[in-house]
Amino acid sequence: MDDRPRGGDRGGGFGGPRSTETHTVTCSECGKEAQVPFKPDGTRPVYCRDCFQKRRRF
Repeated sequence: MDDRPRGGDRGGGFGGPRSTETHTVTCSECGKEAQVPFKPDGTRPVYCRDCFQKRRRF
């Protein structure tokens, strides 16, 4: 039997595991400060976790 955890390997693939660099942003909807795992390019709105989840429901 395979002892690896289900869901696949999340190690990054190319060159081994990567440390996730977070960036501080201001939520485009509520104005709260939030951390995101990508560098925003300024062309699209960025949301905090709560606002992002609210928007996904629609």
